[in-house]
Amino acid sequence: MRAPVRSSLASSLFVLSVVGGAAVATPASAKDKITVCTIDDLSGDFSIMSTPKTYGYKLAVKEINDAGGIEVDGKKKLIDLISYDGQSDVKRYQEMAQRCVFENEADVVMAGYTGAEREAARKEVVRNKTIYWHNNQGEGGIADHYSFFAGPTPEQQVLPAIKYMVEKIGPRMTFIGADYNFCRAIGQWVRVAAGLAGGKIEMEEYFPFGVSQWQATIDKIKGAKPDFQVHCLVGADQVQFYPQAQAAGLKTPVWSNVTISDGYEHKRFAPPSLANLYVPPGYIEDVPGEASKAFVAKIRAMFPSTPYVNEHAAFGYVAVKAMGEAWKKAGSTDTEKTIAALESDISLPDAPGGPWIMRGKQHHAAMHTYLFKVKEDHTLALVSDLGMTEPQFLTSIGVDMTKKAPNRQFLPPDNPEWKKYLAP
Repeated sequence: MRAPVRSSLASSLFVLSVVGGAAVATPASAKDKITVCTIDDLSGDFSIMSTPKTYGYKLAVKEINDAGGIEVDGKKKLIDLISYDGQSDVKRYQEMAQRCVFENEADVVMAGYTGAEREAARKEVVRNKTIYWHNNQGEGGIADHYSFFAGPTPEQQVLPAIKYMVEKIGPRMTFIGADYNFCRAIGQWVRVAAGLAGGKIEMEEYFPFGVSQWQATIDKIKGAKPDFQVHCLVGADQVQFYPQAQAAGLKTPVWSNVTISDGYEHKRFAPPSLANLYVPPGYIEDVPGEASKAFVAKIRAMFPSTPYVNEHAAFGYVAVKAMGEAWKKAGSTDTEKTIAALESDISLPDAPGGPWIMRGKQHHAAMHTYLFKVKEDHTLALVSDLGMTEPQFLTSIGVDMTKKAPNRQFLPPDNPEWKKYLAP
């Protein structure tokens, strides 16, 4: 069960919630509902990427509630969705996570865009024995009893896509990324992917979030003359690289697992500034299939001003749906019973990007990965369906979450077979 409420915050506080699709004021301590508490950047530097995730949450909650809710403890209960704005501020994530746990008595907390935001919230949630979800791509390898991950990992994006780029375009690459834990880890994964595929990294550099002037870096890339570039640029400032590179005449192909998948820059920047960019999302609205079309239509019906249905919208939706299936299977919102249900391999065959399965041994999901290329007019061409990929990294180093949770994060250096690819 969840840890008892120990906060000194007044229990009489009310919060803005969403029940059955309508915004209503409800007591934070209400026991007749299942409480989902979310924290995402609805303002600040990361709002463009994160706001659609909240749309996914709201759509999933509406669908579940419109169908009558979920039967737990012998009673049908609706979901009470409580959403907070993280304001692109790491400290606020810690504060809002505490509010979710103590004030709102959340049955699950879903929070964070960046790795720093994720860890600020996750630390507070899991130490109070509450289930936590992170619902966009991450660096992978987190093995924690209370933590679950809806989005793709580097083994599902970086490994197959870099292999494709090396085989089809050439072995020499440069890497630039944001200087924080996610992109640093992606740099490790790219080194492993390059080594496995026979590629070579000619340049690797990291930059603070606020960097928006790129001429010196563009000149260095030109000097390196790679076959393709690898990017992990995050936030509204860093993606200014693309129009500046176009103006400077840098036309080398680019691969990125965050550009477009997160920030739909092909809709925000004038063509052809992102032409010849390859992206490997687990989902974006251009993914083919009836499930994708239906999801896009439902999001736009509920939120008509949506500029683009990005990866986060889909995985926010998927996470709520997966929790719904877990509560239904457990017949309870008890934390340990729900975790046991999640660890039984919850399957969503009609997820927006195709079949999605939470693998209980990993606490990460099996899913399809797609490779798109941006054309001159900024439309996207599907290059390849990279297939249904399993999250195998933790298994490969001997971790089985159904037997023992190490409660730590593992990264490529933890795989002894990969150390030769990570040497300076």
